[in-house]
Amino acid sequence: MSGAAGRRPASRATLLALSLGHGCADLCSGALFALLPFLVVERHYSYAAAGVFALTASVAHAVFQPLIGAQGDRREAHWLLPAGLIVSGLGMGAVGLVTSFPLTLIAVAVCSAGVASYHPEGARWARHASSSRVTADMSIFSVGGGVGYAVGPLVVAAVLAPLGLRGTLVIAVVPFAAAAVVVVALRRFREMPPVAHELHRQAETYGSEWRPFAVLVCLFCLASGVSTGLLTYVPLFLVQARGTSPAASNVMTSVLLGAAAAGTLLGGIAAHRYGRRLVMIAPQLLLVPAVALLPSLSYAAMIPLVILIGICVNANVSVALVLAQEYLPAHMGLATGLTIGLCGGVGGLIVAALGLLGDAAGPSSVLYAIAALPLAVAVLAARLPRPAAAPPETVWELRVKAER
Repeated sequence: MSGAAGRRPASRATLLALSLGHGCADLCSGALFALLPFLVVERHYSYAAAGVFALTASVAHAVFQPLIGAQGDRREAHWLLPAGLIVSGLGMGAVGLVTSFPLTLIAVAVCSAGVASYHPEGARWARHASSSRVTADMSIFSVGGGVGYAVGPLVVAAVLAPLGLRGTLVIAVVPFAAAAVVVVALRRFREMPPVAHELHRQAETYGSEWRPFAVLVCLFCLASGVSTGLLTYVPLFLVQARGTSPAASNVMTSVLLGAAAAGTLLGGIAAHRYGRRLVMIAPQLLLVPAVALLPSLSYAAMIPLVILIGICVNANVSVALVLAQEYLPAHMGLATGLTIGLCGGVGGLIVAALGLLGDAAGPSSVLYAIAALPLAVAVLAARLPRPAAAPPETVWELRVKAER
Protein backbone atom coordinates (compact mmCIF):
# COMPACT_ATOMS: atom_id res chain seq x y z
CA MET A 1 0.00 0.00 0.00
CA SER A 2 2.77 2.42 0.88
CA GLY A 3 4.52 1.71 -2.41
CA ALA A 4 1.38 2.56 -4.32
CA ALA A 5 0.89 5.69 -2.33
CA GLY A 6 4.46 6.71 -2.96
CA ARG A 7 3.99 6.34 -6.71
CA ARG A 8 0.73 8.23 -6.79
CA PRO A 9 2.00 11.83 -7.37
CA ALA A 10 4.27 10.78 -10.26
CA SER A 11 1.57 8.51 -11.67
CA ARG A 12 -1.00 11.29 -11.53
CA ALA A 13 1.35 13.64 -13.40
CA THR A 14 1.80 10.97 -16.06
CA LEU A 15 -1.97 10.46 -16.26
CA LEU A 16 -2.55 14.18 -16.76
CA ALA A 17 0.15 14.34 -19.45
CA LEU A 18 -1.41 11.38 -21.27
CA SER A 19 -4.83 13.03 -20.99
CA LEU A 20 -3.34 16.21 -22.48
CA GLY A 21 -1.89 14.21 -25.35
CA HIS A 22 -5.24 12.47 -25.83
CA GLY A 23 -6.94 15.84 -25.99
CA CYS A 24 -4.46 17.23 -28.53
CA ALA A 25 -4.75 14.12 -30.70
CA ASP A 26 -8.54 14.30 -30.70
CA LEU A 27 -8.39 18.06 -31.26
CA CYS A 28 -6.88 17.21 -34.64
CA SER A 29 -9.66 14.69 -35.25
CA GLY A 30 -12.37 17.22 -34.43
CA ALA A 31 -10.57 19.89 -36.45
CA LEU A 32 -10.54 17.70 -39.57
CA PHE A 33 -14.33 17.61 -39.68
CA ALA A 34 -14.51 21.34 -38.96
CA LEU A 35 -12.17 21.96 -41.91
CA LEU A 36 -14.62 20.47 -44.41
CA PRO A 37 -16.67 23.66 -44.93
CA PHE A 38 -13.44 25.63 -45.52
CA LEU A 39 -12.29 23.08 -48.09
CA VAL A 40 -15.63 23.26 -49.86
CA VAL A 41 -15.56 27.08 -49.99
CA GLU A 42 -11.87 27.77 -50.68
CA ARG A 43 -10.98 24.74 -52.82
CA HIS A 44 -14.43 24.39 -54.42
CA TYR A 45 -14.76 20.72 -53.54
CA SER A 46 -18.18 19.12 -53.88
CA TYR A 47 -20.19 17.75 -50.96
CA ALA A 48 -19.39 14.28 -52.26
CA ALA A 49 -15.66 15.08 -52.03
CA ALA A 50 -16.14 16.33 -48.48
CA GLY A 51 -17.92 13.08 -47.70
CA VAL A 52 -14.91 11.13 -49.00
CA PHE A 53 -12.65 13.10 -46.64
CA ALA A 54 -14.92 12.27 -43.69
CA LEU A 55 -15.11 8.60 -44.73
CA THR A 56 -11.32 8.41 -45.06
CA ALA A 57 -10.85 9.77 -41.54
CA SER A 58 -13.37 7.33 -40.09
CA VAL A 59 -11.92 4.31 -41.90
CA ALA A 60 -8.39 5.24 -40.83
CA HIS A 61 -9.50 5.32 -37.20
CA ALA A 62 -11.34 2.01 -37.48
CA VAL A 63 -8.52 0.15 -39.26
CA PHE A 64 -5.35 1.58 -37.74
CA GLN A 65 -6.28 1.44 -34.07
CA PRO A 66 -6.71 -2.35 -33.75
CA LEU A 67 -3.60 -2.97 -35.88
CA ILE A 68 -1.45 -0.58 -33.89
CA GLY A 69 -2.89 -1.88 -30.63
CA ALA A 70 -1.97 -5.46 -31.57
CA GLN A 71 1.55 -4.33 -32.46
CA GLY A 72 1.90 -2.68 -29.06
CA ASP A 73 0.80 -5.91 -27.37
CA ARG A 74 3.69 -7.81 -28.96
CA ARG A 75 6.23 -5.23 -27.89
CA GLU A 76 5.57 -2.17 -25.77
CA ALA A 77 5.68 0.75 -28.16
CA HIS A 78 5.62 3.85 -25.98
CA TRP A 79 7.30 5.72 -28.82
CA LEU A 80 3.96 5.58 -30.67
CA LEU A 81 2.58 8.23 -28.31
CA PRO A 82 4.81 11.16 -29.37
CA ALA A 83 5.09 9.74 -32.90
CA GLY A 84 1.31 9.64 -33.26
CA LEU A 85 1.01 13.25 -32.11
CA ILE A 86 3.76 14.40 -34.49
CA VAL A 87 2.25 12.53 -37.45
CA SER A 88 -1.21 13.94 -36.70
CA GLY A 89 0.30 17.43 -36.62
CA LEU A 90 2.11 16.89 -39.92
CA GLY A 91 -1.09 15.70 -41.56
CA MET A 92 -3.07 18.61 -40.10
CA GLY A 93 -0.56 21.15 -41.38
CA ALA A 94 -0.47 19.55 -44.82
CA VAL A 95 -4.27 19.66 -45.25
CA GLY A 96 -4.16 23.44 -45.58
CA LEU A 97 -1.05 23.59 -47.77
CA VAL A 98 -1.68 21.03 -50.52
CA THR A 99 -4.12 22.01 -53.23
CA SER A 100 -5.02 18.87 -55.17
CA PHE A 101 -7.75 16.48 -54.09
CA PRO A 102 -5.51 13.35 -53.96
CA LEU A 103 -2.86 15.11 -51.85
CA THR A 104 -5.51 16.52 -49.52
CA LEU A 105 -6.96 13.03 -49.14
CA ILE A 106 -3.50 11.69 -48.25
CA ALA A 107 -3.03 14.48 -45.70
CA VAL A 108 -6.37 13.61 -44.08
CA ALA A 109 -5.36 9.95 -43.95
CA VAL A 110 -1.96 10.79 -42.41
CA CYS A 111 -3.54 12.99 -39.76
CA SER A 112 -6.12 10.32 -38.91
CA ALA A 113 -3.45 7.59 -38.77
CA GLY A 114 -1.47 9.71 -36.32
CA VAL A 115 -4.53 10.19 -34.11
CA ALA A 116 -5.26 6.46 -34.28
CA SER A 117 -1.67 5.65 -33.28
CA TYR A 118 -2.03 7.49 -29.99
CA HIS A 119 -5.11 5.81 -28.55
CA PRO A 120 -4.11 2.16 -27.89
CA GLU A 121 -0.73 2.93 -26.28
CA GLY A 122 -2.16 6.00 -24.56
CA ALA A 123 -4.84 3.89 -22.90
CA ARG A 124 -2.31 1.20 -21.96
CA TRP A 125 0.03 3.64 -20.24
CA ALA A 126 -2.87 5.46 -18.62
CA ARG A 127 -3.86 2.11 -17.09
CA HIS A 128 -0.29 1.63 -15.87
CA ALA A 129 -0.35 5.08 -14.29
CA SER A 130 -3.71 4.51 -12.59
CA SER A 131 -4.06 3.82 -8.89
CA SER A 132 -6.50 1.31 -7.41
CA ARG A 133 -9.27 3.79 -8.37
CA VAL A 134 -8.86 2.58 -11.94
CA THR A 135 -12.21 3.66 -13.41
CA ALA A 136 -11.92 7.13 -11.88
CA ASP A 137 -8.33 7.52 -13.06
CA MET A 138 -9.05 6.21 -16.55
CA SER A 139 -11.89 8.73 -16.80
CA ILE A 140 -9.23 11.45 -16.55
CA PHE A 141 -7.52 10.00 -19.62
CA SER A 142 -10.84 9.60 -21.45
CA VAL A 143 -12.12 13.10 -20.74
CA GLY A 144 -9.03 14.58 -22.38
CA GLY A 145 -10.17 13.17 -25.71
CA GLY A 146 -13.70 14.46 -25.28
CA VAL A 147 -12.53 17.97 -24.44
CA GLY A 148 -10.03 17.97 -27.31
CA TYR A 149 -12.63 16.84 -29.83
CA ALA A 150 -15.00 19.55 -28.65
CA VAL A 151 -12.32 22.26 -28.78
CA GLY A 152 -11.13 21.29 -32.28
CA PRO A 153 -13.90 23.12 -34.20
CA LEU A 154 -13.46 26.20 -31.99
CA VAL A 155 -9.73 26.28 -32.74
CA VAL A 156 -10.43 25.92 -36.46
CA ALA A 157 -12.89 28.83 -36.37
CA ALA A 158 -10.49 31.05 -34.40
CA VAL A 159 -7.42 30.31 -36.52
CA LEU A 160 -8.78 29.87 -40.04
CA ALA A 161 -11.09 32.88 -39.97
CA PRO A 162 -8.14 35.35 -40.18
CA LEU A 163 -5.55 33.08 -41.86
CA GLY A 164 -7.52 30.85 -44.20
CA LEU A 165 -6.52 27.25 -44.81
CA ARG A 166 -2.84 28.01 -44.22
CA GLY A 167 -3.82 28.42 -40.58
CA THR A 168 -3.66 24.64 -40.27
CA LEU A 169 0.09 25.13 -39.72
CA VAL A 170 -0.76 26.97 -36.49
CA ILE A 171 -3.06 24.15 -35.39
CA ALA A 172 -0.25 21.65 -36.04
CA VAL A 173 1.84 23.28 -33.31
CA VAL A 174 -0.60 21.97 -30.67
CA PRO A 175 0.11 18.22 -31.08
CA PHE A 176 3.84 18.95 -31.53
CA ALA A 177 3.94 20.67 -28.13
CA ALA A 178 1.90 17.86 -26.55
CA ALA A 179 4.38 15.29 -27.90
CA ALA A 180 7.18 16.99 -25.96
CA VAL A 181 5.13 16.95 -22.75
CA VAL A 182 4.27 13.26 -23.17
CA VAL A 183 7.92 12.31 -23.82
CA VAL A 184 9.07 13.99 -20.61
CA ALA A 185 6.24 12.49 -18.54
CA LEU A 186 6.80 8.96 -19.86
CA ARG A 187 10.56 9.15 -19.34
CA ARG A 188 10.04 10.04 -15.68
CA PHE A 189 7.37 7.38 -15.25
CA ARG A 190 9.42 4.61 -16.86
CA GLU A 191 12.27 5.36 -14.44
CA MET A 192 9.99 3.78 -11.82
CA PRO A 193 10.34 0.14 -13.01
CA PRO A 194 8.03 -1.62 -10.52
CA VAL A 195 4.92 -0.10 -12.01
CA ALA A 196 4.85 -1.40 -15.58
CA HIS A 197 6.62 -4.68 -14.82
CA GLU A 198 4.21 -5.58 -12.02
CA LEU A 199 1.22 -4.87 -14.24
CA HIS A 200 2.60 -7.01 -17.07
CA ARG A 201 3.32 -9.92 -14.75
CA GLN A 202 -0.21 -9.69 -13.36
CA ALA A 203 -1.68 -9.56 -16.89
CA GLU A 204 0.09 -12.77 -17.87
CA THR A 205 -1.59 -14.68 -15.01
CA TYR A 206 -5.09 -14.18 -16.45
CA GLY A 207 -6.58 -15.71 -19.55
CA SER A 208 -8.44 -13.79 -22.24
CA GLU A 209 -12.22 -13.65 -21.81
CA TRP A 210 -13.20 -13.37 -25.47
CA ARG A 211 -16.94 -14.03 -25.11
CA PRO A 212 -17.70 -11.16 -22.70
CA PHE A 213 -15.31 -8.98 -24.68
CA ALA A 214 -17.36 -9.68 -27.82
CA VAL A 215 -20.52 -8.64 -25.94
CA LEU A 216 -18.73 -5.47 -24.80
CA VAL A 217 -17.72 -4.66 -28.38
CA CYS A 218 -21.34 -5.04 -29.57
CA LEU A 219 -22.47 -2.88 -26.68
CA PHE A 220 -19.96 -0.15 -27.46
CA CYS A 221 -20.79 -0.19 -31.18
CA LEU A 222 -24.41 0.61 -30.30
CA ALA A 223 -23.33 3.20 -27.73
CA SER A 224 -21.11 4.83 -30.36
CA GLY A 225 -24.11 4.97 -32.70
CA VAL A 226 -26.09 6.76 -29.98
CA SER A 227 -23.46 9.38 -29.23
CA THR A 228 -22.54 10.02 -32.87
CA GLY A 229 -26.20 10.00 -33.86
CA LEU A 230 -27.06 12.63 -31.27
CA LEU A 231 -24.17 14.86 -32.34
CA THR A 232 -25.23 14.50 -35.95
CA TYR A 233 -29.00 14.65 -35.84
CA VAL A 234 -29.93 16.88 -32.90
CA PRO A 235 -28.51 19.95 -34.72
CA LEU A 236 -30.14 18.85 -37.98
CA PHE A 237 -33.47 18.36 -36.20
CA LEU A 238 -33.27 21.87 -34.78
CA VAL A 239 -32.54 23.38 -38.20
CA GLN A 240 -35.06 21.36 -40.21
CA ALA A 241 -37.93 20.83 -37.78
CA ARG A 242 -37.62 23.88 -35.53
CA GLY A 243 -36.26 26.42 -38.00
CA THR A 244 -33.33 27.17 -35.71
CA SER A 245 -30.29 28.93 -37.16
CA PRO A 246 -27.10 26.89 -37.69
CA ALA A 247 -25.34 29.03 -35.07
CA ALA A 248 -28.00 28.22 -32.47
CA SER A 249 -27.87 24.52 -33.34
CA ASN A 250 -24.08 24.60 -32.86
CA VAL A 251 -24.64 26.01 -29.37
CA MET A 252 -26.74 22.95 -28.58
CA THR A 253 -23.92 20.75 -29.90
CA SER A 254 -21.49 22.53 -27.58
CA VAL A 255 -23.85 21.95 -24.64
CA LEU A 256 -24.04 18.25 -25.51
CA LEU A 257 -20.26 17.91 -25.84
CA GLY A 258 -19.59 19.78 -22.60
CA ALA A 259 -22.05 17.63 -20.68
CA ALA A 260 -20.56 14.51 -22.26
CA ALA A 261 -17.10 15.49 -21.01
CA ALA A 262 -18.52 15.93 -17.50
CA GLY A 263 -20.29 12.59 -17.83
CA THR A 264 -17.01 10.83 -18.59
CA LEU A 265 -15.53 12.00 -15.29
CA LEU A 266 -18.70 11.45 -13.27
CA GLY A 267 -19.16 7.95 -14.70
CA GLY A 268 -15.65 6.90 -13.73
CA ILE A 269 -16.03 8.22 -10.19
CA ALA A 270 -19.50 6.70 -9.77
CA ALA A 271 -18.29 3.31 -11.02
CA HIS A 272 -15.56 3.27 -8.41
CA ARG A 273 -17.92 4.16 -5.58
CA TYR A 274 -21.24 2.54 -6.50
CA GLY A 275 -20.38 -0.25 -8.91
CA ARG A 276 -19.47 -0.63 -12.56
CA ARG A 277 -22.67 -2.47 -13.49
CA LEU A 278 -24.77 0.44 -12.21
CA VAL A 279 -22.90 2.92 -14.39
CA MET A 280 -23.14 0.65 -17.42
CA ILE A 281 -26.93 0.21 -17.11
CA ALA A 282 -28.65 3.08 -15.28
CA PRO A 283 -27.58 5.98 -17.57
CA GLN A 284 -28.75 4.01 -20.61
CA LEU A 285 -32.20 3.55 -19.08
CA LEU A 286 -32.37 7.30 -18.46
CA LEU A 287 -31.42 7.99 -22.07
CA VAL A 288 -34.45 6.18 -23.49
CA PRO A 289 -37.15 8.62 -22.24
CA ALA A 290 -34.81 11.63 -22.33
CA VAL A 291 -34.01 11.30 -26.05
CA ALA A 292 -37.61 10.33 -26.91
CA LEU A 293 -38.83 13.59 -25.34
CA LEU A 294 -36.61 15.84 -27.46
CA PRO A 295 -38.90 16.13 -30.53
CA SER A 296 -41.76 17.45 -28.36
CA LEU A 297 -39.78 20.25 -26.70
CA SER A 298 -38.91 23.80 -27.63
CA TYR A 299 -35.29 24.89 -28.04
CA ALA A 300 -35.06 26.37 -24.54
CA ALA A 301 -36.75 23.36 -22.92
CA MET A 302 -34.32 21.02 -24.68
CA ILE A 303 -31.23 22.54 -23.04
CA PRO A 304 -31.53 20.95 -19.54
CA LEU A 305 -32.53 17.65 -21.11
CA VAL A 306 -29.56 17.77 -23.49
CA ILE A 307 -27.29 18.32 -20.48
CA LEU A 308 -28.72 15.18 -18.85
CA ILE A 309 -28.38 13.28 -22.13
CA GLY A 310 -24.75 14.36 -22.53
CA ILE A 311 -23.87 13.19 -19.02
CA CYS A 312 -25.60 9.83 -19.53
CA VAL A 313 -24.29 9.13 -23.02
CA ASN A 314 -20.63 9.26 -21.94
CA ALA A 315 -20.95 7.88 -18.41
CA ASN A 316 -19.90 4.41 -19.54
CA VAL A 317 -16.89 5.42 -21.68
CA SER A 318 -14.08 4.99 -19.16
CA VAL A 319 -15.78 1.95 -17.61
CA ALA A 320 -16.06 0.22 -21.00
CA LEU A 321 -12.40 0.97 -21.73
CA VAL A 322 -11.33 -0.51 -18.38
CA LEU A 323 -13.51 -3.59 -18.94
CA ALA A 324 -12.00 -4.13 -22.38
CA GLN A 325 -8.51 -4.07 -20.90
CA GLU A 326 -9.52 -6.47 -18.12
CA TYR A 327 -11.28 -8.96 -20.39
CA LEU A 328 -8.12 -9.10 -22.55
CA PRO A 329 -5.41 -8.25 -19.99
CA ALA A 330 -2.58 -9.59 -22.14
CA HIS A 331 -3.92 -7.78 -25.24
CA MET A 332 -4.70 -4.30 -23.89
CA GLY A 333 -3.68 -2.54 -27.11
CA LEU A 334 -5.90 -4.71 -29.29
CA ALA A 335 -8.76 -4.37 -26.80
CA THR A 336 -8.44 -0.58 -26.82
CA GLY A 337 -8.09 -0.39 -30.59
CA LEU A 338 -11.22 -2.45 -31.16
CA THR A 339 -13.23 -0.61 -28.50
CA ILE A 340 -12.33 2.91 -29.62
CA GLY A 341 -11.51 2.42 -33.29
CA LEU A 342 -13.68 -0.34 -34.71
CA CYS A 343 -16.70 0.58 -32.60
CA GLY A 344 -16.43 4.16 -33.76
CA GLY A 345 -16.49 2.97 -37.38
CA VAL A 346 -19.54 0.79 -36.79
CA GLY A 347 -21.18 3.70 -35.00
CA GLY A 348 -20.69 5.73 -38.16
CA LEU A 349 -22.48 3.06 -40.19
CA ILE A 350 -25.40 3.17 -37.72
CA VAL A 351 -25.57 6.94 -38.17
CA ALA A 352 -25.62 6.53 -41.96
CA ALA A 353 -28.54 4.09 -41.65
CA LEU A 354 -30.36 6.56 -39.42
CA GLY A 355 -29.91 9.16 -42.16
CA LEU A 356 -31.81 6.93 -44.58
CA LEU A 357 -34.59 6.64 -42.01
CA GLY A 358 -34.69 10.42 -41.64
CA ASP A 359 -35.02 10.91 -45.40
CA ALA A 360 -37.90 8.43 -45.51
CA ALA A 361 -39.82 9.28 -42.31
CA GLY A 362 -38.67 12.72 -41.18
CA PRO A 363 -36.21 14.10 -38.60
CA SER A 364 -38.28 13.16 -35.54
CA SER A 365 -38.18 9.49 -36.50
CA VAL A 366 -34.38 9.53 -36.24
CA LEU A 367 -34.47 10.74 -32.64
CA TYR A 368 -37.06 8.13 -31.74
CA ALA A 369 -34.84 5.44 -33.27
CA ILE A 370 -31.82 6.72 -31.35
CA ALA A 371 -33.90 6.61 -28.16
CA ALA A 372 -34.42 2.87 -28.59
CA LEU A 373 -30.72 2.01 -28.92
CA PRO A 374 -29.72 2.63 -25.27
CA LEU A 375 -32.21 -0.04 -24.20
CA ALA A 376 -30.24 -2.59 -26.22
CA VAL A 377 -27.02 -1.23 -24.67
CA ALA A 378 -28.46 -1.76 -21.18
CA VAL A 379 -29.54 -5.33 -22.01
CA LEU A 380 -26.03 -6.20 -23.23
CA ALA A 381 -24.46 -4.49 -20.20
CA ALA A 382 -26.55 -6.65 -17.88
CA ARG A 383 -24.98 -9.74 -19.46
CA LEU A 384 -21.39 -8.68 -18.75
CA PRO A 385 -19.65 -10.67 -16.00
CA ARG A 386 -17.09 -9.30 -13.59
CA PRO A 387 -13.66 -9.63 -15.29
CA ALA A 388 -11.29 -12.11 -13.69
CA ALA A 389 -8.51 -9.51 -14.02
CA ALA A 390 -10.46 -6.79 -12.17
CA PRO A 391 -8.68 -5.50 -9.04
CA PRO A 392 -9.88 -7.24 -5.84
CA GLU A 393 -11.36 -4.01 -4.46
CA THR A 394 -13.51 -3.43 -7.57
CA VAL A 395 -17.16 -2.62 -6.79
CA TRP A 396 -19.22 -4.50 -9.38
CA GLU A 397 -22.82 -5.04 -8.33
CA LEU A 398 -25.69 -2.54 -8.15
CA ARG A 399 -25.08 -1.51 -4.58
CA VAL A 400 -23.17 1.00 -2.54
CA LYS A 401 -19.89 -0.36 -1.28
CA ALA A 402 -20.62 -1.69 2.19
CA GLU A 403 -17.11 -1.85 3.66
CA ARG A 404 -16.11 0.68 6.28
